[in-house]
Formats: sequence, structure tokens, C-alpha cells
Amino acid sequence: MRDGKFPIGPAFPLNYIGAMTSRRLHVMGASGAGTTTLGGALASRLAIPHHDTDDYFWLPTDPPYRELRPPADRLALMEQLFLPRRAWVLSGSVEGWGAAVEPSFDLVIFLEVPTELRLQRLRERETRRFGTAAVGPGGWRHEETEDFLD
Repeated sequence: MRDGKFPIGPAFPLNYIGAMTSRRLHVMGASGAGTTTLGGALASRLAIPHHDTDDYFWLPTDPPYRELRPPADRLALMEQLFLPRRAWVLSGSVEGWGAAVEPSFDLVIFLEVPTELRLQRLRERETRRFGTAAVGPGGWRHEETEDFLD
């Protein structure tokens, strides 16, 4: 991996995935491991839809990531939008709330990344999303960011 991009090339098992009769893929790992990046890249390469668990876990708010969607509503929305289809990529975690969708997965990809790299990525992501002033000391999101990273 270079520059945060995943090299989906000859070594990646795309032939195996392409031969599957259904392609319901789950890309999971700790926050900052790159599940959304890899999920999006796989979906693009395979020309199938990509979904991220954050889009179902959180209700839309401004600022974002403030209010949880109830678990039953998450599952109902996923069922309505993509679960019955034969091909999709889901990135992110369903741990603790998504056991009902786990039997749908044809393939699960688990990403493991060194902690230092994940924390660096998470700090960069928080800064991109909310701005340096918001996540820095004294910022409205600083305490939340630090708690999340601990």
C-alpha cells in the first residue's frame, strides 16, 4: 500500500471473487485500518455497489456522528437498500448489532494495520472532517476525538 491506496492487482483474489455466484463481501477491521478505502476500491473494480456501516449506524446530523440510529432501524434500512441483492461490498463493523446480516456474507476480509498507523490515519481523518481548530486543544470536538482515539 502506498499513499493510503490499496493495490488491487494480480495478487488480489479477484479471479476467485469474480467466479462467485453471489458477491456479498464484508471488509472489516479496526477504525483507521482502511476498510472504507478497500471496500470502495473493491466495489469499483468489481462494478458493484459499496455501502459503509457508518451510513447505517449513525443518523444524519450536522455536525455528523452525533446520534446513533436504533439497531432495528439500521438493519431495516440495510435490508431495504441492498442486503437482498446478489452483489455488494459492505465496509465497517457490524459487531454488537449486525449478527442478523452475517449469514449474508459470501466473503469476509479482515484488515489488520499497526496501531500507530491507524491512530495517525484517524487523527488525519478527524482533522479533514472537522478542521484543525475543532479537533485541536480547546476545540469543540477535541475531547470527543481524544476519547475516541484512546
